[in-house]
Amino acid sequence: MRCARLSAVVGLVSVFAAVVGCGKGPAALPPPEPPTVAVIKPRMVPYNPTKEFTGRLVTKDPVKVIPQVSGKLISREFEDGKEVEEGKILFRIEDVLYKADVEKANADIAKAKADIANWSAQIERDKAEYTRVKRAYDSGSGAQTDVDKAAASVKVDQAQLDVSKANKASAESALKKADENLKYCTIRAPATGKLNQSLVSPGTLVDAYKTELVSVYPLNPIYAMFEVDELTSRWYRDQIAAGLIPDPHNKSTPLAVTIKLKNETQYTTDTTDRSRNSVIDYYDPFLVRETGTRTIRATFENVPKKGPKGELIPPLLSAGDSVRVRVAAGTPREALAVPESVIFSQQRKQYVYVVVEGKAHLREIEPGASFDGMVEVNRRTSPSAPTGLDENDTVIADNLLRVRPGIQVTVK
Repeated sequence: MRCARLSAVVGLVSVFAAVVGCGKGPAALPPPEPPTVAVIKPRMVPYNPTKEFTGRLVTKDPVKVIPQVSGKLISREFEDGKEVEEGKILFRIEDVLYKADVEKANADIAKAKADIANWSAQIERDKAEYTRVKRAYDSGSGAQTDVDKAAASVKVDQAQLDVSKANKASAESALKKADENLKYCTIRAPATGKLNQSLVSPGTLVDAYKTELVSVYPLNPIYAMFEVDELTSRWYRDQIAAGLIPDPHNKSTPLAVTIKLKNETQYTTDTTDRSRNSVIDYYDPFLVRETGTRTIRATFENVPKKGPKGELIPPLLSAGDSVRVRVAAGTPREALAVPESVIFSQQRKQYVYVVVEGKAHLREIEPGASFDGMVEVNRRTSPSAPTGLDENDTVIADNLLRVRPGIQVTVK
C-alpha cells in the first residue's frame, strides 16, 4: 500500500516536470505603438519689434470743485462715486443775500438813470438861461456877474451829469458782479467725469476760493503711465541715433503704444482701436535717481461704445487699473517663427522635434524675439546644417512627453 502511494507521487512529479520542461515561458510584450503627434510648419509671420512694460491708468487733470462765493450749503444734488456730466448741479448755496445785492444794484441803476435825466434837463434849462443873460449883457442891459453865474450853473449841471453817469456805470458793474455771485450759488460740475466722495454736507458754511467740496475725475481721455529703466532708455536713444527707430521727437514718426488690461489675454490687432492704440506724447526730461527710471505717458480715448444690439457700453478703462504696455522698438519686418510651445530646453540649449522619414529627430535652434505666442528661429543655412529650421521642416507640436529621438511617430 505504501509503495503504491509512493509510485503515484513519483508519477505526478514526472508529469509536472515534463510539462514545465516542454513549455516556452510567458509571451513577450508587443512593442509600444508609435505616439500620434500633431505637426506644424515654420512660417514667415509679420513681426513688429516691441518692448513691454507694466503701467497704470491715470485720470487726466482731476478738477477740484471749490465755491466762488461764501455761504451756507443748503443742498447736495449728487451721489458719491457717480459719473456726472459737465454743467450738472452739484451743490446749492443759500442765495438770499446775493439776491438782495442784485436788487440793490438794479435800484442803483434806476436812480442813476433818473439823475442823468434830471441833470440833462437842468443843463438844457441853464443853457437857455445863459443864452438869455448873455444876450442881455451884449445889448448893454445886463451885468457880467449874471453871465458868470449862468455859465457856472451850466458847468455844475454838466459835472453832476457826469457823476450820475459814473454812478450808473458803477451800479451796472455791481449788478454784473451780483448776477455772477448769484449764479455761483448754484455750483455745477466743471467737467464730465466721475466724482469722488463729497467733503462737505448741507448746512456747512463754506468760504469762497478756500473750501474744497468734491473732485471730478475726467474719464476721457485717460493716461497710461509707465516707467522705463535707465538702460532701456539709453537703448532707445542709441537705436534712434543709429536710425533703427524713427525719431519720436518728430510728430510724423511717433512711437506707437498698445495696452491691454489684466483680464485680457492678448493685445489688440485692430490698429484703428484708439482705446487700445496710441503714441507716446510725453516723457520726463530727467531720470529719478532714487529709482533709476524715467516716466513715460501715452493718452488713450475712453468713450462709451455701442454694443451689437445698439446698447451703450460704458468706458472700459478706469483710473488705477494696471495695464501691460507694448512700445514699438524697431522697424516692422517678417520673421521665420514657430509657436513657443514646441520649443524645449536641454543642457542650456533650445530644441524642437522634427519628423524625418517618419521618425522624430532633435533639431537645435537659436530662438530670437518672442511675440504673440510665437518665437523667431534661425533659418537653416543648408539642408545639412545641424541647426535652424525652414518652411519645409515638419515640427512636432504636441505629445512631446512621449517623443524620444529616433522613435517612429504617427502624424495625425
